[in-house]
Amino acid sequence: MYQVLVLNPNSSQKVTDNLRDTVLAPSTVELSFYTAPPSAPKEITGEETSQQSEKVVLDDLKDKKLNYDGILVCCYSDHPLVRSLAKLVDCPVMGIMQATLLYALSNGTIRKSFVLTSVSEWLPLLDKAIVDFVGADSFPSGKFQKTRALDVNVTNLSDPEQFAKIEKKVSGFLDEYKDDEIDCVLLGCAGMAGLDKKLAEKFPLQFIDSVKIGVDFLTGLMQFKARE
Repeated sequence: MYQVLVLNPNSSQKVTDNLRDTVLAPSTVELSFYTAPPSAPKEITGEETSQQSEKVVLDDLKDKKLNYDGILVCCYSDHPLVRSLAKLVDCPVMGIMQATLLYALSNGTIRKSFVLTSVSEWLPLLDKAIVDFVGADSFPSGKFQKTRALDVNVTNLSDPEQFAKIEKKVSGFLDEYKDDEIDCVLLGCAGMAGLDKKLAEKFPLQFIDSVKIGVDFLTGLMQFKARE
């Protein structure tokens, strides 16, 4: 049985609880869940809070035995913990943003995607992260459209009373991109865990839960490492 640490780098236990309630692992994987200590930001809104959460989490984990076969960093960004943790452990470390982008690029049935994020502060950061991930000089508009934001805080994304607002926003974005062959939306926040099924019931395209696909891609990396 593979052991995976699902790491929430913010200090919101509510976000972690929603992950625990919605994310299913393959039969060969057992999940453990981690929430950053109270001194970490309650939500991560950009580079400054990303760096703050990295420091707090590394300080908390550096003296602990991390006996895991894989670690999934559950912040949808180019979070520095993905690289810094990889230097501390002898197992695959993956970020949920990277997992969704891999999915969109590797699935031959997908023509074009866009990232749906929580708040507008993320828009330029995530568009830049997409450019950096694919190694391009400019935004890869052949495979992605620009990121869009719900303007709902990460800690409230899973609240049932927010769904009507989320549905209306998504409808507007899809109308905006109606001539752009969009057939996949990448849910760009760990706080959106569980929204994939709800949104798929309302709109005829794929909605990819970043944490679920992160667990699956990480499982593949762990299996590959075990065969080395």
